[in-house]
Amino acid sequence: MEKTYAILTDATSDLSPELRERFGIDDYFRAVISTPECEEQASDLEAHDDAFFDDFYLKLKANPKGYKTAALGCGNPKGQIRSWLEKGLDVLIVTISSALSATYKMLVEYAKELLPEFPGRKVMILDSRRYSLGVGSLAIRAGMHREEGLSIEENFSLLEEERECLHQMGPIDDLYYVASKGRISNAKAFFGTVFGIKPMGDFGPEGMVQVLGKVNGIEKSYRVLIEYMKKTIKKPGEQVVFISQTLRRKQAEKAAEMIRKEIKPREVIVTNIYPSSGINCGPGLFAAFYYGTKITDLSYEKGVFESIVKNKL
Repeated sequence: MEKTYAILTDATSDLSPELRERFGIDDYFRAVISTPECEEQASDLEAHDDAFFDDFYLKLKANPKGYKTAALGCGNPKGQIRSWLEKGLDVLIVTISSALSATYKMLVEYAKELLPEFPGRKVMILDSRRYSLGVGSLAIRAGMHREEGLSIEENFSLLEEERECLHQMGPIDDLYYVASKGRISNAKAFFGTVFGIKPMGDFGPEGMVQVLGKVNGIEKSYRVLIEYMKKTIKKPGEQVVFISQTLRRKQAEKAAEMIRKEIKPREVIVTNIYPSSGINCGPGLFAAFYYGTKITDLSYEKGVFESIVKNKL
């Protein structure tokens, strides 16, 4: 089938070259990070081994205030969009939540400036209301929908529906990073907890992660993750579940095996979180991304979580 539109995402999607090629992601917008040495570096989504990611997160852990990110701070994003329009293709873009970054707003402005030059062409930009593999998962769905023959309009409309059903669940060691970077709400109540206590949360309707509760120890967090997924996932056999991690590869792999055994999705893929997302997430976490019940104001999700903790633990 001839491709009539390109699919782009941004560097916060955490999609490796292998995943982008497999699922038909045509391009991505680069990011820039600043280091403790005050150097600005391109933050790409290119191939790196596990040692690269582990080294980065150990450095981040040692100096959490020394790293910063900038939206669309590298390359020529307007030129990237132009290059696809010049090929006679429309463009579908999936971006990080507009509540967390100026990326969405900037791309909308670029599209407005470009479209008068290309009569009849379309640039459709989806605010994912998510970050990390939340962005990446929606970009992958876009690629799968295009492969199924959906038009750009049909694809965009379906992604808007799926966005409202995209969950995240997993434990995190330290809320400092996500709280200081504005990635999480109601975090204050969970600071100062003793070693071993694992806060766990899900995406809210605007893409902020909200802590639903806390679990004592990593072993219990596995059980909560599985039970929470059982109560909130829909049609697992038809979807790819992603587990992203920072310095928790062993734990992420164990969670993946449990999900394969008990949830039985079509596939489970464990991924690293790239630096442009990791600076804002921090080391010491893993989380599963999947589609299920429509996200509420999190009152329903909190009730599910509390019921699991009360009855299963």
